[in-house]
Amino acid sequence: MKEPGKQSDRKVIFAAAVLLALLLVFAGYRALRRSAGLLLGDFFYPYLALSQRTTQGVSEQSLLLLSRSELAAKTEALMKENSTLAIRVNAAENLAEDNRELRKLLKLPAPAGWNYRAAQVLLRDPMFWREHFTVSIGPEAGIEPGAAVISSGPDGIPALVGVVSRVGRRNAEVETLFSPRLRLSLAFENGGTGFLNTGERQPVTGKLPVGHMPVNLKYSAGEKVRSTGYETGIPRGIRIGTLSTADEVDPNFSSTQYVTGLLTPQADFDSLRYLVIAVPANAEAAEARP
Repeated sequence: MKEPGKQSDRKVIFAAAVLLALLLVFAGYRALRRSAGLLLGDFFYPYLALSQRTTQGVSEQSLLLLSRSELAAKTEALMKENSTLAIRVNAAENLAEDNRELRKLLKLPAPAGWNYRAAQVLLRDPMFWREHFTVSIGPEAGIEPGAAVISSGPDGIPALVGVVSRVGRRNAEVETLFSPRLRLSLAFENGGTGFLNTGERQPVTGKLPVGHMPVNLKYSAGEKVRSTGYETGIPRGIRIGTLSTADEVDPNFSSTQYVTGLLTPQADFDSLRYLVIAVPANAEAAEARP
């Protein structure tokens, strides 16, 4: 007859072994996903792109179901929108020209120029849905690791999604703001700076931790947070999100130098499809030289 104590010990050992095996499988999956993700993406690219082409085909076929009056109305709306955008672009070009003239007069260096390449989400991992994904774009477009990946937010304002982490032959992997490995400098409306995914705060659902915010500045919930341009591949002034909350510390009665907070991203990470990737203009010019 088996002793009850030995049976309970065996159950505990079995449960611990199962838990350890699950942890090893999870860690191995993450390591394999990172090391072989691009290779598998290149190898299975025709099959992965099939769903993309199917979606585009369905979208094109849906247009054929519209009546002539509906197509005419949509065309007219697009023409009006294009006219408005053309006026805004012209105004922006005038401001850019004025800025260049002022820089010449003040003998300041010219600002960095950027070009943008369109990309489409090709593959997303259900286990790390918000941390990283794969887009269908390759190195022939001039994309390099560290390049900013940008999407239009719910209000149409360009918003930073993440950066390119690795580039394959036919696709590239994107590391998003929700990846704990990504560190980015941030610029606040009050003139202060901070860093994403740093500090003692832990991420909560839909929000990101922000740290190294100078304690001598006042932070308000709802103030906009943008990119600083300190990173090589990220343009300055791209909207990242809004500050949700920040520590309230009186610098007169505290020895701490920095406070932490939480950031609400501007981009909608659950419905990403079409994106643009920033490419420095000087990099393109270097590639174009014989």
